Order: sequence, then structure tokens, then C-alpha cells
Amino acid sequence: MTVRQTTAGRRLVAEDGTPVATKAFLRDPESVPDARRFVHSALVDWKMPDLADTAELVVSELASNAVLHARCGAFGVTLRQLASDRVRVAVVDRSRTLPQLANAGDDEDHGRGLAIIHALSQRWGTEPLSWGKRVWADLEAPQLPESPIHREPLDTSPRAQLVYVLIVLAVAVFIAAAMYAQN
Repeated sequence: MTVRQTTAGRRLVAEDGTPVATKAFLRDPESVPDARRFVHSALVDWKMPDLADTAELVVSELASNAVLHARCGAFGVTLRQLASDRVRVAVVDRSRTLPQLANAGDDEDHGRGLAIIHALSQRWGTEPLSWGKRVWADLEAPQLPESPIHREPLDTSPRAQLVYVLIVLAVAVFIAAAMYAQN
């Protein structure tokens, strides 16, 4: 992917015109909330707030893994819009060890991050790089259920129409009789 920089440091546009946001973070636990804010801000800028919560959780898990396992002092976060309702969240670091989906036991404090990413994403994966790796997840905005339009069926049979006319006549006679009685 070739990108050209359009705004200083972090907002980019890919060759195909799709928005890309990228930023480097120090390999420090305090950088994880900064990565969440970065992703949230980009998604709001792109008018994709429905993806913000999920993307923040995914980047939080990926950034936490980079803080724990990377070999150098920084990691990078890239967010790329894939479609009007889809984004890819990616974290790169200098560790060549690819993460494995694990079955964490009830007593374990770690090991559930990739399971969470697996559950939240349409797909995810890892890409080995010559100097490290990229772990990514594709997210799609939840589709709102179509609200069913509740329409009562209008019975158009001759019998139903006759009943309707009789009801209207009965109401009209009742109203006329009430008005006559008042005079």
C-alpha cells in the first residue's frame, strides 16, 4: 500500500483514496489509552462512530500485547477505512513472535485478547515482517435491524365493506339522536 501524507503526522490517504490514520506510541502501559483515543478520534472524523467502541477494544488488546511482548521501545497503530462501514485496525511491533489464539483458564489473568479480537472481528490475522510483525483485525459496523412497518391488513371483501358501512351508519344515527334529544 502506498500512502501519501495529507496532514502532519497521522492522517493519510491510501493510493485508492481511502482514509488511513497511523501513529507511533511508546511501549508503555500508559500508551494503551492513548491508542484507544487515537482510534476513536479517527473514526469520529471519518463519520464512523458506530465502530468506535469495538475498534477501541480491539486496539486496546493489540496494543497491550505489543507493550508486553515487543522488543523495542515503540509500537505503531494503523487504522484504514476499507468501506463506508468497515475498517482495519493494525498494530505493528518489532517482535517476530506471532501471537497464538489461546484457551485461557478461569484462573489466568492473561491470554484472552486474541479470543476477544476473534469474537469481535469479521476476520483477523498476522503478517510477519522482516523486522517484526503486524497483527490486524477487520471490523464492520453493526447493521441496524430494519424496523418492520406494522400494517393492519385492510379487508376489502364485500362483507367487510358492508360491516364497515353499517358501523358508520350506526354511529351517525347515534350522534344525530343525541343532537335531536338536546334540542
